[in-house]
Amino acid sequence: MKKSIFALLLLGLTFSAHARDISQYNLTTGVGFNAHDPVAVHAAGQTAEADSTYSIDYHGVIYNFLNAENASEFENNTKLYEPSYGGWCAYAMAFGQKIEINPNQFIIQNGRTHFFVNQRAKRNFEKDPLQYEIKADQQWLKISGESN
Repeated sequence: MKKSIFALLLLGLTFSAHARDISQYNLTTGVGFNAHDPVAVHAAGQTAEADSTYSIDYHGVIYNFLNAENASEFENNTKLYEPSYGGWCAYAMAFGQKIEINPNQFIIQNGRTHFFVNQRAKRNFEKDPLQYEIKADQQWLKISGESN
């Protein structure tokens, strides 16, 4: 009996450590990052839409990939590849807004990939990226309850 209670407690701790409020994520297509391959951004400098042939459910958010190698790479370094702020525009998030992104407007800042609604939002963010990142982190914590 004690063993099973301990196992349930351990399972509960594991689940709560990874629980996400995915209702706050940008999942308008039902898939994270609008069904684009988040690893392809780093490899090719542009996004590519992928189908569900290679997909991963990462803590409740499904991501699609162009190939098995990209899926594996994502699993090995999710912090780098997973879009920041639940896949919403990083500049808008600094003001507490959830705005759709253009997958081809992005920067890699402090080992994280930030996406933007358009070129203007990206340019504004790049004027003071550290400050906007701090603000966006604070807003995302308020909105989702999780740190990014």
